Amino acid sequence: MCSFVPGQVVAIGPMSVLSEIRGELPGRLESVTPLLTEQGDLDFSSELSRLGSVVLKTDPGLEPFAISRLSARLAAAIEQKVAVVDVNQVLPLSASESLPSPSLRLSPHAEREAAAVRQLLRSALSAQPTPRKVAILDSGLCADYSAHRELRYYDYSTGGRLRRDVEAADPLGHGTRVASILDRILPSDVELCVGRLPSDPGGLTALAIAQAMGDIVSREVPDVLNLSVALRNDWFLCPQCRQRIPAPTLISSLLPLVIRLAGKSTASTLTVMAAGNTGQAPNSRWLTEDVETLMFATAENRSRDRARYSSAPEGPRSDLFSAGAFGGDDPDEPGAQGVFSDGTYGTSFAAPFVSAVALLTKGFIAPITHGVPTRIGTFTREIIEAARDGRYPRIRAQDVVR
Repeated sequence: MCSFVPGQVVAIGPMSVLSEIRGELPGRLESVTPLLTEQGDLDFSSELSRLGSVVLKTDPGLEPFAISRLSARLAAAIEQKVAVVDVNQVLPLSASESLPSPSLRLSPHAEREAAAVRQLLRSALSAQPTPRKVAILDSGLCADYSAHRELRYYDYSTGGRLRRDVEAADPLGHGTRVASILDRILPSDVELCVGRLPSDPGGLTALAIAQAMGDIVSREVPDVLNLSVALRNDWFLCPQCRQRIPAPTLISSLLPLVIRLAGKSTASTLTVMAAGNTGQAPNSRWLTEDVETLMFATAENRSRDRARYSSAPEGPRSDLFSAGAFGGDDPDEPGAQGVFSDGTYGTSFAAPFVSAVALLTKGFIAPITHGVPTRIGTFTREIIEAARDGRYPRIRAQDVVR
């Protein structure tokens, strides 16, 4: 029970559908709330703008019964894949850490990986005048971080709702590391924006991520959304009972709906998500089999093998929707290198490399490579290998299907 908010069942779907829920339910149904924070510039043509959420408060222990009853009320919308019902899963971020400036220096091997992807993007995107944009949802951005471009900052630290006029902050340092990798790799004309998720114990839930994701996609309309949210350990400390709780998989059934609709946005946003670390339940394609615009990133070592600490997504066609990049060596290997010079490693830091390459491959939902139909993960792996081997001319922007 500690891995989700006790007594809370959430439904996400069109606000018009949620407002028509009728009949007796095992608990108190709260009012329907728009998924997005309705202020400022939003893409109101997006299907995300029509989504809302509603919470059914029930007695702890009755959550499965409440899910079944609420799902029955929304059966038609669920069958049409425009609504979903689930518990509100708790997804805490990694523990706090200091982030001195020198710790953002890349290790020698990570710098080689970054240089290869950087050269690839410059070669392939130079002929494309269309602006490109990458968004990050993570623990935030340090106020004193000096970027190579203007970074737009959004604060969703209050339950996933947008807070206005706040200073940039990153209490964990994790988001700043992710942003620094993308800032080094991306050509200067690619825009970059950062959203801060809740980092207080028990504050980051599936609903909070869904709200933040829907808002930043509708507000920024990014080509790629990097979601490197990850735990440092395979467990977290429950803020209520103070017991160690095994860390759940990141993907709850609330998120695929938002990811699917983000993929139908103006820019057809592709979500790149870290696959998870060993000991956690790996993120799964079972819940997202029909979502064509979600790719998982795994971490590789210097030998281009999947690192032992990196999970691999499970489920049907998972290998067709995943790609690996350098995330640091296993720390017990002789001469091990992390992504950063201070030895920091993790699947979270492989995802930005994959996200950068995804600017090229996002159009290849079902491309033909050497006469064989492939999926986006397969093609991304081919492009990453081409960049590592210096075969930039083979990857041309005009080949990308928009």
